Amino acid sequence: MTNYKVGLVGTGVISPAHLRGWQRTTGGVVAGVFDLNRDMAQQRADEFKIPVVYDSLEQLIMACDVVDVCTPPQSHAAIAQQVLAAGRHLVIEKPLVTAVADWDEMAALAQEKQVTITVIHNLKVARCVEQAKKWVDEGRIGQIIRIRREFLTSPEADRMLVGNTHWSHQLPGGRWFETLPHELYLTHYFTGPLEVADVQALHTTNATEGAPADEVVITLRGESCLATIHFSANCRQNRRAFTLQGTEGIIQVDLLGDFATLSRYQDRRWRRPLGGYMATETARDGLHWLPNRCGYLWWQLRGQTPHTRIISAVDRYLRGEGGPLTPLDEIDYVVRNCDRIGREIDRQVKQVA
Repeated sequence: MTNYKVGLVGTGVISPAHLRGWQRTTGGVVAGVFDLNRDMAQQRADEFKIPVVYDSLEQLIMACDVVDVCTPPQSHAAIAQQVLAAGRHLVIEKPLVTAVADWDEMAALAQEKQVTITVIHNLKVARCVEQAKKWVDEGRIGQIIRIRREFLTSPEADRMLVGNTHWSHQLPGGRWFETLPHELYLTHYFTGPLEVADVQALHTTNATEGAPADEVVITLRGESCLATIHFSANCRQNRRAFTLQGTEGIIQVDLLGDFATLSRYQDRRWRRPLGGYMATETARDGLHWLPNRCGYLWWQLRGQTPHTRIISAVDRYLRGEGGPLTPLDEIDYVVRNCDRIGREIDRQVKQVA
């Protein structure tokens, strides 16, 4: 497709990021929006100068070539199946679905109608992740033998944990199911599919409605690599980070700061009096800080975010430039393991309730 119409469904918190992305594309034009809350839809249309607020989902689907879904995940399956059955391309927020059977039906529909499904796995196009992937592909850290992912937050820093009304609280595993796709597709991106080996969930006295398992550790394993994911609702560090440990080096990625560092430190006796590994790395990171932050600020000034970049990449794909952003095997891996992990978290919480 060279020029095509986009319809956006759901005009809540995440929709501005999508609309800014579509407004930067070469081929896509946002023809209109739809939301069950028409006043909210009209407000968003006025804000982004969108010409039409549709009266129904059916009207939007029939008028557009691509449908971008920004509603809560509990509604995704019904909307997506309607979009795909009509032969429209689908762009949709994660988590894609809350039940594996719904994904199976969607995948079959997409194949039958010869249309694409793109899930917003947007951290794949974050600057820090792209840099880490480049280093890995260049062999800079050798073979990956360990991935450590940390998602540390607290009710003071996380809007989804405040109160008991956020839609994420009703998902399998609660608030963690909302972010699990990020953890899983990033692991898949760097190592391919790893199997879920273990899930340990704790319900402490600090647990909130949104995260009844307020401490969770997930272990994944492959033939030569282990990965762990740590979720905490009790940490005021508000940390989103992962570490790639290789046979010849290590990459550390700060997702909130959009910052990646590479170390190929080799131990030497003469380095130990200087502070060894920690001192050497601190000095090296300091030298790397200024050019990295300049690049970060340049992206910010240009309005570049992972959401705008993934939608630009979707546009290139729809215009025949490049491959799919979220291959079906990646989506399948994320959906099936989200389901397994989320339900295991719930099972363990019920055991202690």
